[in-house]
Amino acid sequence: MQGVSGLPVTTFQQRIATIQQAVTERGLDALFVFSDEYRPGHTLYLSDYYPINVIEESPQGVYVPAQGEVTLFLGAINAQTAREVSWIQDIRSIEDLPAFLQERVDRKGRRLRIGLAGETLLPVRYYRLLRSALDENAFVSADDLLHQMRERKSREEIALMQEAAHLGDQAIKAALARLRQGEVTEVELAAVAEYTIRSQGGHLGSATVLSAGHHTRLPTWRPSLKKIMPGEAVLIDVNPSWHGYCSDVSVTVFHGEMTREQAELLALSRQIHRGVITRLRPGLPASFIYDYFLDRVRAAGYERFFTPYAQGMRAVGHGVGLDVVERPNLDAGSTFLLAPGMTLAIKFDLHGFDFGGIRQEVVVAIEEDGCRALNNILEEEF
Repeated sequence: MQGVSGLPVTTFQQRIATIQQAVTERGLDALFVFSDEYRPGHTLYLSDYYPINVIEESPQGVYVPAQGEVTLFLGAINAQTAREVSWIQDIRSIEDLPAFLQERVDRKGRRLRIGLAGETLLPVRYYRLLRSALDENAFVSADDLLHQMRERKSREEIALMQEAAHLGDQAIKAALARLRQGEVTEVELAAVAEYTIRSQGGHLGSATVLSAGHHTRLPTWRPSLKKIMPGEAVLIDVNPSWHGYCSDVSVTVFHGEMTREQAELLALSRQIHRGVITRLRPGLPASFIYDYFLDRVRAAGYERFFTPYAQGMRAVGHGVGLDVVERPNLDAGSTFLLAPGMTLAIKFDLHGFDFGGIRQEVVVAIEEDGCRALNNILEEEF
């Protein structure tokens, strides 16, 4: 049996053991973990199965009791496939969840106290399935447990992310090669990048952002039929996954000739982005990234092109792993300390110029003695 990640079964058994210990320490009867195809990280981390979206069939839940066997819940079609893939033996339809919980209530002779992880993803319908067997006070938020466990990656996980990063670099190179060949639309260029990822065995961790010209004034954009014209800025942001583990890499180039101002701005953005990566090390507060960016753009006179687009939870980046975007968030208020095993997308955005905007982004791994970029694309000349 081969799961999505290719990691050994013992890895998942160890994760379950860690959760069961925490469940016991918190005075819980069990932990119920929920996610779906679009943000699969919590359950994929435990089941090693990635559900496929066939309308109602993409929900995934993992029930981890304080002691005993783990149960995996899926839509009926995905459950059939999971029996050939996941290491978990007890696999059931998610529609059976009320009866499953009621049986455990009957065994205990009382209501259950269950930790819930993934509640921000949980649709009302499945929440009602859970609640049908439990009273108002039965659920306790336990997202923090999964976030803490997933925040720091093992060497094996980082090796998979390194492969995903390589796919991202290759996808961008292929898109740039096609751009140099002549007339092309945003959506055609996105298709070249996505084909490169797919044809090498990868998957898309999230939607491709590809914008040109005035569309780059905004931090996100769905590729359109707009033709990319000479002299326009082109922002390419791809998010491949390899055996479930993701990357998040972005570059900005100009199609054809650049003005002197554009060339200087592009060089400055890469210099600032590279500069922060060379300075990252364990023990630094994560807010150092935002502060470094702000100091450099303020000194260069570009603060008004930075601060409106570097607000909110993921202002200058975020964690990356089984989800393209996961905890921790990187912003001005990120006070947590960088630690070995963290894998972070470091993102530098400048938008609102007459020509549009610029983004540079790569994934880095925090190591014992510093920081290593998993993507190499920004080290190359293009």
